Amino acid sequence: MNGNKQTGLTHLHVYNFVIYRMERGTVACILITACRSLREIYSNSPHAFSVNFNHKSIKMEAHIQALRINRNPLNLVLGMKRKLGLRIGYMEAALKGFYLNSIETGVHPQKLTRLLSEEFHCVDTESTNGLLQFLTNEGDRVPYQIMLPYLLSSDNINEFETIIHKRFFGVERFVRQGNNLYRFVKYTEERRDPIIWINDLEKGIIGWDMGLLVSLARASQTCGHISKEQAWKYIEQAAQLCSLDLHTAEEIDKSFLLGRAMQSEKIEDWDRLLSCYSLLGRHRK
Repeated sequence: MNGNKQTGLTHLHVYNFVIYRMERGTVACILITACRSLREIYSNSPHAFSVNFNHKSIKMEAHIQALRINRNPLNLVLGMKRKLGLRIGYMEAALKGFYLNSIETGVHPQKLTRLLSEEFHCVDTESTNGLLQFLTNEGDRVPYQIMLPYLLSSDNINEFETIIHKRFFGVERFVRQGNNLYRFVKYTEERRDPIIWINDLEKGIIGWDMGLLVSLARASQTCGHISKEQAWKYIEQAAQLCSLDLHTAEEIDKSFLLGRAMQSEKIEDWDRLLSCYSLLGRHRK
C-alpha cells in the first residue's frame, strides 16, 4: 500500500466501512479509520472468545511483584501541563517499566526500538507520526462509542453478541473488542475491585488512547523518531484532550483500563492490568 504523503500513513489500513441496521430497517455506513500498526489490537483472528468467570485470579501477588514503578533519579522540574500529560501515561508506563515522572523512559533505546518496530510498526519519523496522529484524532474511542449503547442495553453476553452481529456486518475486530469489554466488565463485577460504574463506561476510553499516545511519544523521542519538542507537544495535547472528559486520576486510570482490556481475551492479561491499577492506587490520592 502506498503511503499517504500528507499524513504519512504508510502502514495504515485507512478506510474500513461498517454497515449496520438502524432501528427502522434503514441502512447506514460509518467510516472508521483502522490502524494496522496497533498489531494485535486490530488483528484478524476469527476466534470466538470464552472466558470462565469462575476462574480464580492467577497469583495476583506474582503480577504485583513483577510490576515496577520506576522513578527518574533526576529531580526534574516540569510545568503543570507536562506533569498532567505524564500522569495520563502512568498505567502504560508502569506496564512497560518506564519512569513515571519524566519524558525519559529509563529503558535502553535498543529495547524501545524493538518495541516500537515489532508491536507498533513504527520504524521512522513518518510511520511514528502517522500512528501518533491516529491516536490523537481517533484511536479506539471511535468504535467504542458506536458499541457503547448496545453494551449498556444488553442483559447478557448472548444478547450482546446477537445485537452486534445483527447490526454490524464484516467487522470481526469490532465484535471481538466488544466481547472482550463485556466479559472484562463482568469479571470486575465478580472481583468488585475496582467497581466499574455506568458513568465510567459513559466517559469512554480516551484515557487508553491518550495513555498509549504519551508512552509511544516518550519511546519515540528516545529512539530518535521524533524530537523531544515534538514528544512534549503530543504529551501536552494528550493532557488537553483528556481534560475534556476526565477530571480525576481515578477516571483516567479506569478509562485506560477499559480500553486496554478490550484488546485481550485472556484473564491473565486482565489480572496483570488490574494489578497495575491497584499498584498505582497511592498515586491517585
